[in-house]
Amino acid sequence: MKWTSFGRRKLFAASAIVLASLALVCGILAPRGAMAAYTEQVLYRFCSQANCADGKNPAAAVIMDGAGNLYGTTVGGGANNAGVVFKLSPTVAGWSYKVLYSFCSKALCADGGGPNAGLIMDSAGNLYGTTTGGGPNQSTNGVVFKLAPNGSSWTETVIYNFCSQTNCADGARPYASLIMDAAGNLYGTTAAGRNGCYITTNGCGIVFELTPSGSAWTAKVLYKFCLQSGN
Repeated sequence: MKWTSFGRRKLFAASAIVLASLALVCGILAPRGAMAAYTEQVLYRFCSQANCADGKNPAAAVIMDGAGNLYGTTVGGGANNAGVVFKLSPTVAGWSYKVLYSFCSKALCADGGGPNAGLIMDSAGNLYGTTTGGGPNQSTNGVVFKLAPNGSSWTETVIYNFCSQTNCADGARPYASLIMDAAGNLYGTTAAGRNGCYITTNGCGIVFELTPSGSAWTAKVLYKFCLQSGN
């Protein structure tokens, strides 16, 4: 194929347009870490209150509601040194911190203790989470809880106590956050539970579902881990 000077000029012009377009796209998509500086801001320092009544050792991520408030948990601290659920609210002067609930507020920590996981929130503003410890069953197996706003305070309800079945067939010690489907069912996992697994003395854990039925919840084990040969 023989190129004329006119054809070469058209090719050059088209190439220039393509290169300019690529430069623009790359400029938009390129990481800006080298160009922009990021400043860290401490929103709150835990254990700022006497005896760490405000909580200590947060182990999970926080969640945010539509108003920009942050919600989270701490493993320790609180009124009973069993962890808290907290709220951070943005204000003109900074952030306002509030403990929504201190665990082990009931005898033998029947309300749960030591939440290692974060929270989820439903459309009504209720918070749901798990604790690794506490509960009426040997007081060490954990619970699923609900925190409902009640004016300026919050009311905690234990939705499920783990190890309610023989040999903890229903699981024990949940360490992870819950998820909720469109029907309001909750799903999660436990790290332990005696389910025929002989690898550890505490069992190998389960996947569970909690279904709301009026004010009650029905628990169902969806899967028991370490049931296949060779594990």
